[in-house]
Amino acid sequence: MSITASKPINDAQLQDEMAAAGIDVSAGIGTEADGAVLTVSTYDANGTAVDLPESAQTVVDAHTAAPYVDPRIAVIEGMESLSDADKAALVGLIVG
Repeated sequence: MSITASKPINDAQLQDEMAAAGIDVSAGIGTEADGAVLTVSTYDANGTAVDLPESAQTVVDAHTAAPYVDPRIAVIEGMESLSDADKAALVGLIVG
């Protein structure tokens, strides 16, 4: 069965959610866009995209993609030697 989504997907997060739901995604997941619709698949031993089970659609429907956070920001925020103003200035350089 084709598993589809018409909203933003965070692949790594969705893979973790599917694994937590007992769906085998040990080979990873991937998405393919066809206009505004994404098809979500997993892979076989040869790396070929294969359909996920029907139960995966429920997980995709419940998925709310967490926004991407640049890992450099977490490092900056954890630096106790910097003032809040310095941290904000450095983060501003990253996010624009």
